[in-house]
Amino acid sequence: MKGNQKNILIGMIVVAVLIVLAAYKFFYSADIEKADQVQNDIKGLETRLNELTQKVANRMMYENGIDKSGKIIKEVLKLYGPGNTAEKTIMMIVDLCQRTGCTVSNMSFYDDTSVYESVKTDEEGNPDIQVFKGGAAISLTSGYTQLKKIMDFVNSYPERMNVENFSTKYDSKTGLLSTNMVINLYAAKDEDHVYVEPVVEDIELSTVNIFKTKEVGEEELPEGETGENPAEQPTEE
Repeated sequence: MKGNQKNILIGMIVVAVLIVLAAYKFFYSADIEKADQVQNDIKGLETRLNELTQKVANRMMYENGIDKSGKIIKEVLKLYGPGNTAEKTIMMIVDLCQRTGCTVSNMSFYDDTSVYESVKTDEEGNPDIQVFKGGAAISLTSGYTQLKKIMDFVNSYPERMNVENFSTKYDSKTGLLSTNMVINLYAAKDEDHVYVEPVVEDIELSTVNIFKTKEVGEEELPEGETGENPAEQPTEE
């Protein structure tokens, strides 16, 4: 009887030990997995912390770079007009004729087309900055010196402008040059560009010589021009 009790006691002790071991293994394994997960999280947070620390250290450099880039963009956009219209283009051609003495016989307008749009947009989805190209095709008559003045006018115009197509030929009957060209006018649209209608002064309403220029004959040629082939004339640069 005592032997059976002893075996039972031993069996109970063994069972208790096994239960303790099983419980220990179960909870210990769970703790090990949690510990590994925590270690991985710590490593990820350390990497992120290093990245943020580096960005904070370079924050001033980034801000200065953004500010500098913004100023450069604004300076470039100052070269562009606030918009193109037919009346504005006509006034530009009138100014061209008055300054150079050329005679415009024909002109046609080009509608504005977009050449650049910024990626950044406003609340309505419109680009913050847009650049357009418009202008006109013109046919004109001038002397050689006047033609050079026309190029100077284009190059020194306060708003962005260029000549895209250009052809000229000498007329032996008049001693003048007949020129065809396409003048591009560029315009920007942003918060700083506001279109203002041009002031039209002293322009007579008629269909004859609306550009108020004189017909250039040989007697009216600038001093130094004889009406001969421009290529054979001495020029003063």
